[in-house]
Amino acid sequence: MRLKTEFSSSPKPGVWREISVCGNVHALRVSRAAQSKGQQLMDESQVLTDGSLIDLCGVTLLWRSASSLSCSPGPDHLEELRVQLNAARPHCPVLLHTLAFPSLDEPESHQPRQPWAYLCCGHVHGFHPWRGRGTAIQQEEEKEDNKEDLLKGAKEGEKERECPLCRARGLYVALTMGRESRLYVDAGPPSHAFVPCGHVCSEATVVYWSKTPLPCGANSFYPACPFCLKQLASDKPYVRLIFQGAPD
Repeated sequence: MRLKTEFSSSPKPGVWREISVCGNVHALRVSRAAQSKGQQLMDESQVLTDGSLIDLCGVTLLWRSASSLSCSPGPDHLEELRVQLNAARPHCPVLLHTLAFPSLDEPESHQPRQPWAYLCCGHVHGFHPWRGRGTAIQQEEEKEDNKEDLLKGAKEGEKERECPLCRARGLYVALTMGRESRLYVDAGPPSHAFVPCGHVCSEATVVYWSKTPLPCGANSFYPACPFCLKQLASDKPYVRLIFQGAPD
């Protein structure tokens, strides 16, 4: 799939095409298993451009040009954005402790002060035991350094919970910054998260990937998170995150 515009400048998804071994461009077959190929498109080019997507035997690849990569955000820039976000000292409005995104060099795992969010509204919290109105709160507070509690919370994050701030109900998941900088459309701040996986990146990045259909199975396409390839929610593929500032 070739983009209609440049990848680093408000990209717009193109249309998936089939390229023959001779380099001819064809419309897609009815299904991957169909014997007859699609109509040949004489006015379209098979030359890759920056941001082109390639479906190779079920694996989707993103092609970036060297010239565009030199102007794109790199791992150092993502680390700088993470440090700036943590320097703002966002806090959990329930347990009132400071939240912090873990280093991008660390493997993805649930940390004691890792931010969590209600994906229905975007309010950011730390992991806390409050389940919603009409439910009992545990008498003993969960210790932040208890890995067993964090793993339990990670599993429960797949279930719906009620936001203490706005009372909306929805998925409650841990937030993780997207680590592959080449998938970012711009160098904007990490202000949005994909639904339902919780990967965090810039607004332009979530908007682009939420509109980009990726191949799946014999003949289906759906938008997916570029960092984990989890299918995005059809009604609300991303959410703007609302951080609570540090208390005075």
